[in-house]
Amino acid sequence: MDIYQVPDLARCRLLAATFREGAHQWFQKLGPGVITSWEQMKTLFLTQFEAAVKYTPPVTTLANMKQKEGESLTSYFKRFNAESTLVRGATDETLKILLIAGLRVGTDFWKHLQGKDRVSLADVHAHAESFKAIEKSLIETKKNDNTHNSKGRTKRRDRSVSPDYRRNARSPNRVNVMNTQREWSLPSNYERRVSNYTPLAASIDHIFEVNKDRKIFKKPDCLTSWQSRDKKKYCDYHESTGHDTHECHHLKDEIEEMMKAGYLGEWIDKVKLQKGNDDKGKDKRQPS
Repeated sequence: MDIYQVPDLARCRLLAATFREGAHQWFQKLGPGVITSWEQMKTLFLTQFEAAVKYTPPVTTLANMKQKEGESLTSYFKRFNAESTLVRGATDETLKILLIAGLRVGTDFWKHLQGKDRVSLADVHAHAESFKAIEKSLIETKKNDNTHNSKGRTKRRDRSVSPDYRRNARSPNRVNVMNTQREWSLPSNYERRVSNYTPLAASIDHIFEVNKDRKIFKKPDCLTSWQSRDKKKYCDYHESTGHDTHECHHLKDEIEEMMKAGYLGEWIDKVKLQKGNDDKGKDKRQPS
């Protein structure tokens, strides 16, 4: 209308012809002769509807988003993506920087992204998928373990110590067997099959849980009676109580030997492995 130099009153009529719903109802209530100029039309219209304009925060408000303690990667990405659609001035590069800055320091995904300056926002989302899958598998494994443990529990007989037993146990001529329970550790005659372990991208219990149906693991030796004494812990590899799967030395050695034989290569943490090789190379180049 400025280009064609439309008169002010004609502008008012043309604008009023575009009104619908709430704007049309407001205009009808003004009555005849209320609007006498284009400036007055603008002032009345903005005064009426300016408060209804939705405020859009700047993209910098995303800097306040942080991954919470114990929050999964999937949950954090979901929250960040939801908030990023509500801000203005959000470029892919800015979103990438703020997304990485909000990650909890020290997590596996945070370590994976360190030093990767040339990745795009799409690359960050793509890299995160494998870590999300590992998190999901670990959660499902934990649920299965809890279900297994709850089903395997049986009612125990009363093991409370009688007053007579306490008196005898305090006698200097008797050994207090109440304090002789041994914690899980390797037998004194156990020889480690591996000296240097390959860095892993997941815990040994997760690797075993995902691959046990492939029937590639050797069957371990049975535990001795004292090794299987702790009934609160259960090892899926030994299929016996005594210790948890994630602390099983036999399973750790078995996984290492399988990797050296060419199996389970997808579970190697290649970033840590390369860093270890680089450190070894630096040590060799140092003068003696």
